[in-house]
Formats: sequence, C-alpha cells, structure tokens
Amino acid sequence: MFKNTGKSVSGNPILPPSDNILESVKDLNITNKGFFIQKAEIEVFTQNEKETFLSNIKFEKPDRYLISIRNRAGIEGARIYITTDTLLINDRINKKLYFGTTLYLKRMYGLTQSMLPLIFGDIIFDKNCDANQEKCSENRINLNCSTRGIMLSYIIDCNKRKTILVNQLDNFINNGVRISYSSFFSVGNILLPERVQLENPQNGITIKIKILKVDPEWDGSIKFIPGKGYDLIELV
Repeated sequence: MFKNTGKSVSGNPILPPSDNILESVKDLNITNKGFFIQKAEIEVFTQNEKETFLSNIKFEKPDRYLISIRNRAGIEGARIYITTDTLLINDRINKKLYFGTTLYLKRMYGLTQSMLPLIFGDIIFDKNCDANQEKCSENRINLNCSTRGIMLSYIIDCNKRKTILVNQLDNFINNGVRISYSSFFSVGNILLPERVQLENPQNGITIKIKILKVDPEWDGSIKFIPGKGYDLIELV
C-alpha cells in the first residue's frame, strides 16, 4: 500500500538511463499487473454543472475493472464493472442495474475499453507505432500509434519515462479525447500521475482525477454482485 505524499518528481528515480526509452515507458505501465487505487477524487464538468465524487478502482489483469463511486460522506452511490465487452452499473441510490456493452463508454466519454489504461498514465504501445519517432528531442518524444483503428498521439517525457499528454486523432486532426498528466509520484517500482485531466470536445465533458492512495501490487480477484431486486435498464 502506498500513499501519495504530495512530493512530485522531476525525473525518474526508479529506472536507470536506457537507450530503449519506449520499452522502459511500457515497463512503467501500472496495468502490467493488478492494482488498487484506494482513494481518488473525481470532478466531472459539463456545460451546465460540476459534480464531485470519491472513488476507488480495482484492476484485475487482463481486462477487469471495478469502480466504486461515493459521495463526500463516503456513501457509495454506484458500483461499475467493466470487461472487454461488458458494462454493468449498480445504482444503489435508485435501486437500478444498468447493463450494456462497452460501446456505451465510447459514445459517452470517447474512450473504448481498450483505452482505459490511458486514464492512469499508461501507454498503449504496439507494432503500429511510428518507429522513426523513438528518439528524444529536447527531452520529449512525439509518438503516433494506431491501436485497434484509433490513432493516438503521445508526448513522452524522456526523464520521467511517462506520457505527459495524449491526443486521440480523427483523420490526423486533434478533435478527439485529450488527456494530460502532471505531478508524478513514485509508488513501488512505477510512476503515477497525481493529476489527470480528460477533455472530450465532442460532448463538452471534462473529467479531473486526483490519485491519493494506491496499491500497485494488489493481486486480488474482482467480483460483481448485481443488486438484488433492482430494476434492469439497458444502456443504449
């Protein structure tokens, strides 16, 4: 268990310098194994309002997420279960069970299930990346990758070995989701951004996340228990 001490790092105190920057960036992904973010603050801004929540997030490799959403008093309002093709939400306030596919995430927030690691500052790196962009220039790497038909444009800090900005591109134009990261801190043998900001220009939603407490070595299993007697509502 690690608590964010509020002391950010300017470089990377964990890994020694390496010629293979992108491999070390990938090695620092928190989704390389299971983890448990025990406390995070989330602010959701729309055109008309702002909502603030507390949350904890469990991840079981390779694709299961369990997210608890609570109010400031600590009362759980919703529990969200996500896998590659399934989305389930227990609405404990209204006694409703929402169900659907992860296409709903794409429609609402601009993120597919496979892109969720981006929320935690991870890089989704595969063979469909521009290999000519792997050298640092002014402590930055600008890297374009195509992941399952989605073009992602990264800016990587070579000292930290972490992404500091990623844009989802549509026809090579920056009109998709934009995620920025700041105030990195070390937890175990990885770095995490304390602050994450996700902006979706398509629907005007901005989400700000502050990570306060995390266990990067969590190796438990995730179980989702549907609310008994809850009304079933399909997410379309």
